Amino acid sequence: MKYSKKKSRENISEFVPLEKKKIKNEALCGYIFVLLPILAYIVFNIFPLLISFIIQFFSMEGYNLSTLEWNNFQNFKDVFNDSDFYLSLGVSFFMSISQFISLGIALFMSVLLSKKIAGHKIFQVIYFIPYICSSVAVSLMWMWMFDPDYGIINSIIEFFAGAEARIAWFKDENWYPWMIIIATVWQAPGYGIVLYKAALDQVNPSLYEASSIDGASAWRKFWNITLPSIAPTTFFLLMAGIMSGLQTFDMAKLFAQTGNTWLGESGPGNSGLTTVLYIYNWGTNYQNMPRASVMSWMLFYIIFIISALNF
Repeated sequence: MKYSKKKSRENISEFVPLEKKKIKNEALCGYIFVLLPILAYIVFNIFPLLISFIIQFFSMEGYNLSTLEWNNFQNFKDVFNDSDFYLSLGVSFFMSISQFISLGIALFMSVLLSKKIAGHKIFQVIYFIPYICSSVAVSLMWMWMFDPDYGIINSIIEFFAGAEARIAWFKDENWYPWMIIIATVWQAPGYGIVLYKAALDQVNPSLYEASSIDGASAWRKFWNITLPSIAPTTFFLLMAGIMSGLQTFDMAKLFAQTGNTWLGESGPGNSGLTTVLYIYNWGTNYQNMPRASVMSWMLFYIIFIISALNF
């Protein structure tokens, strides 16, 4: 018996170093796997971010960092005196309307789906499909639909109001931004519907039962119970929507059919020139990365201030 105990202790002593070595190897593998995405984030995110901040204060030929030359804040002076930059900010804020409309649609549809109507899960999937579709494909689809001559939108308008009511979507600066807004509103609500649906499922049903006993109407239940209960989700979607609206790019770029896009124009009277598209034009078409960096950081400051005020 004593021998077996001694043998058992010897066996344990033999295996303990191996166990420690195994743990060390697993930890080393874990650190390596964690290190890879961190290095990628530093190289492809942090490093370009630092470069963009530094080159704001210099002149540079093309993308050659070796040509950096101090220019006495000339980039900032040029941006502050650039009327097109302020125009692009106004367009971006106007485009943000689509996010508020999408938020309202998402809330309305999620409330209907929460009623557990027949096939509500299928409808939830259907509503989410546009959100996961490629923005390029969505933009091309709506461009065909808004075609002045053969688009279905003008065909519907002509059917109800006559041929004289047809709209020159791509040539009218008053209607041009609404094309992008309509396409965004069609695509965006799916994400909000899913989040709102999950939030509504977490609302305490006893609150509704108590309010029913007190004789509360459906509207009072929605206003005093549902909305406060899903307030965190609403805040998150509102913040994400504002940031997304101010950074509208892909649809604005693809809808830019009129004007000389190489010179930075987008739509009639630059009515579709968003800030990110304007930054893109300066960084690629004009190859003026310092000035594009100044505008990028200014957009960041604007979004940061709006986010801080919302908090």
